[in-house]
Order: sequence, then structure tokens, then C-alpha cells
Amino acid sequence: MKNILFIVFLFSALTACASTHPNITDVQNTAVVVAWTQVNFTLDAMPAGTPTATIVYPVPSPIPTQPPVPILTPNANQVERWKEYQMELAKAILYGYDPASLDSVICEWDILGQSGQEVYVWAECSIPNWGDDSRPAVIYLNPDGSIQNIEILERGSEAESDSQRMFPADVREKFDLYYTGDSMFFGRRKEFIDHTIYRETHPEDPPLIILSAMPTVNPTP
Repeated sequence: MKNILFIVFLFSALTACASTHPNITDVQNTAVVVAWTQVNFTLDAMPAGTPTATIVYPVPSPIPTQPPVPILTPNANQVERWKEYQMELAKAILYGYDPASLDSVICEWDILGQSGQEVYVWAECSIPNWGDDSRPAVIYLNPDGSIQNIEILERGSEAESDSQRMFPADVREKFDLYYTGDSMFFGRRKEFIDHTIYRETHPEDPPLIILSAMPTVNPTP
């Protein structure tokens, strides 16, 4: 009888111990559940949207606009005599030209100032298939408005002193609008060159300075 009770007691103790220590399969299942629970918790804890950094690239400053050329509008006498101005400017500015080629000369110029019978200009003259040049010049007028003489600013060591002798300070300040190294591709000189090319096939069309005094005429593009 005692042996039977002892066996029953031993079986109960073993059963109790087994219930407190899960088998390997139970442990693995439990670990899997815990792992998935951890992942789900992490995902659930994340915000709905993650803010992203906004990259702002620097915007370059716009290229400064060249100021308008401060030219004077020619008077009625200068408009009427524009072919005379063109011819005399070409004679003064172009060296070594063939006199017979003057019939095809083309000049563009701006009036930068005037004092009495002196007209201060910047001129660009060319003879197709020969050459061209661009200079500041002083046009000396007769009392009737015809051209008496033209003096151009020569290049060389005396240019600075000659410039101060020939032109007022406010006129000299305007030279930079034509002297810049890239002036043949931008600004007023570019307009001169483009219109000169056009006038090679339209020789009767006047220069831009004359068109500026004729508001009823649209300047040729």
C-alpha cells in the first residue's frame, strides 16, 4: 500500500515539474510570437510620414542689363545731311581705302553730345569686302550746318591726352559703352554691326541714329 502511495506521489511531483518547464517546441513558438510582436510594435510606433530635407540650390543673380546708350536725337539739319555725315566720317575713320569704293561705304554713329558747332560722336564705318573701323570723333560744323572738318581720336600713346583735349568729361564717360572687349557681340556696337550687314543689301536705308529721329518709320530689325 505504501509503495502504491509513493508511486502516486512521485508521478504527481513529476507532472508538476513538467508543467513549470515548457518543452522545446513551446519555447520556440513563444520566441516566434515575441519576435513578431516586437516588429509589429516598432512599425506601429513609426510616424505616418517621415519628413525629408528640402535642398535649396542658390539661384545666380541675373546678368545686369546694359543701360541704354545716352545718345542725342539728331536735329532736322543732321537728318537731312546724313549721307554727307556718312561719307565724311568714312573718309576720316577708314585708312587706305580705294576712293572708288566710297560709293558703297556704310556708317553708323551715335551723337554723344554737342557744344556749339562741335558734335561729338562714336562712329562705326565699313566698306563691304574691304574693312571697317570704329572711333570716337568730333565733327566741326559750318554755320549752315554743313561739315567743315572731322577729327578722330587716334590710337597710341597720346590717346589719353588727346581724348581730354577733344571731348568733354561727360562725353568721355560714354566711351565705355563701345570700348568693352565683347562690345562687338553685345550692346550698341552689336546693333551697329547688325544694321550695317542689313544695309549692305539695302543701301538706301539710313543709319539707326537717323531712324531714331523718324518716329513714323519702324527701325529695320
